[in-house]
Amino acid sequence: MTVTPVGRTPDVRNARRLVQIAGFIFYLLAAQALLTAGVGIQVFLSGGSAADLLLPATSAVLAICYAAVGFSVRRYRLWARNFAFAFAAVSLFAFPVGTVLGLLVVLFIDRGNRARLFPASPHAVARRAAKPVAPAVVELEAPVLRFEPDLVAEQAG
Repeated sequence: MTVTPVGRTPDVRNARRLVQIAGFIFYLLAAQALLTAGVGIQVFLSGGSAADLLLPATSAVLAICYAAVGFSVRRYRLWARNFAFAFAAVSLFAFPVGTVLGLLVVLFIDRGNRARLFPASPHAVARRAAKPVAPAVVELEAPVLRFEPDLVAEQAG
């Protein structure tokens, strides 16, 4: 008797959970970027120059990007997977917390990618469809040589 699992396999369920956690990590990074933007605005308001607005502006843009990637990763968007890998690779150099978070995101997104949670790239699908199909090779069969005599009833004497 063969037992077949009903529903999703545990690997796919675990991969879904890990991808959801990776999206949540991006939400945390967005909150951290907003906190950095707030500190930059406080520096500007306490008597800083106009050049001090560069930090809060870039931090706000980064927070928006992190939030968009986190939201889209949790919905298994292909472009978000690619950006998640890129953001995680950059954060690997922010030792020690960024290294740990970047490594976790890379591992979690890779696990989801191996479980095929993300859709196939439209370019890869188009390339597969555009591949020319090689003509089928027809092998000619040679007649089989028999070394045994045919024992047919008419020849028996």
